[in-house]
Amino acid sequence: MHGPKKILVGTDLSESSKAALATAAFYAKTFDADVVLASVFDPTPFVAPSVIPGPTDLLESATREIEKSIREALAQTAQDVFADRAARVKIVPLRHPAPGDALADLAHDEGVDLIVVASHGRTGIKRVLLGSVAERVTRMAKCPVLVVRAGETE
Repeated sequence: MHGPKKILVGTDLSESSKAALATAAFYAKTFDADVVLASVFDPTPFVAPSVIPGPTDLLESATREIEKSIREALAQTAQDVFADRAARVKIVPLRHPAPGDALADLAHDEGVDLIVVASHGRTGIKRVLLGSVAERVTRMAKCPVLVVRAGETE
């Protein structure tokens, strides 16, 4: 059986994304695959220019700090989840306002064979207002996408 050789796992570093991380770790070990561990962030809601007066370098400095924090959290996640395979995990914090699009683009750029993302199980008005990253990735990706429901593991 041929399996994926490179897996992209998108995470927002929340509790509900742990199932997707565990599933990606299982497939990576089973198929001896490399992993791209990505988290997409949009610093604008946190450091919008209209909120922080002053030069734009202040905005860039705040954005760099956010990216650094995310990179560190992803590195720790790689150690915790992928353990002895952590050296084969590429850490990618992505600055982008549309997480689904960013993950699909990254998958293409990295040449991954499988994308693993969590579904947070939103329904109704929450889904309409917040959208579904998993749904967007599924629509945009050129490779298979495994959507893992929050709280479930392989």
